[in-house]
Amino acid sequence: MDSGRLGEKTLYQPEELESLTIATSWKENRKAFYYNTKINCMPAEGNFQIGNQSYQFNPDSDFGALDWGRGVWTYKNRWYWSSASGYIDDKPFGFNLGYGFTDRTPASENVLIYNNKIHKLDLVTFEINTNDYLTPWKFHSNDNRLELDFQPLLDRNSSVNFGIIKSIQHQVFGKFSGKVILDDGSELFLKDFLGFAEDVLNHY
Repeated sequence: MDSGRLGEKTLYQPEELESLTIATSWKENRKAFYYNTKINCMPAEGNFQIGNQSYQFNPDSDFGALDWGRGVWTYKNRWYWSSASGYIDDKPFGFNLGYGFTDRTPASENVLIYNNKIHKLDLVTFEINTNDYLTPWKFHSNDNRLELDFQPLLDRNSSVNFGIIKSIQHQVFGKFSGKVILDDGSELFLKDFLGFAEDVLNHY
């Protein structure tokens, strides 16, 4: 039995799909910087195989996301990031939430995406039990436009420590439920919306 993974996928950015790009630095070192683009709700097509099981991506129902960045970082960093893409009321919906990495005073990566348009949020906080990442998390924004509960299903974790090089990662996949508010005041409700959230500490 072949236990390897094979396949390919293609993500598309429709012309009307808006993206997020920020360029930020660190308070402790303004010469260090991070330039980052994120795109949610990108239709996916292709296939992959794990062992003898094959899976297909349908661009009418399946999404992927792009996270692309370049920069000169500081040595020690801890970031919190969450992303999801899917459908609400038969329209593409997604979100990108994050903080802890660089000084976010001049720019935020906290956005909702609905029907291809971005709706910007202010500060977002993750409430996590770091003793057990598989217990429920909570997410809320200081502008009261996002209140989500997150029920973890799987913690893809790793821990590497070589003294001066260290990386501790918890990338948790699960389901979101709650409410978000768009720029025009419209409310959207999520129920078991699949996505992920992560807590990552790096020294390198």
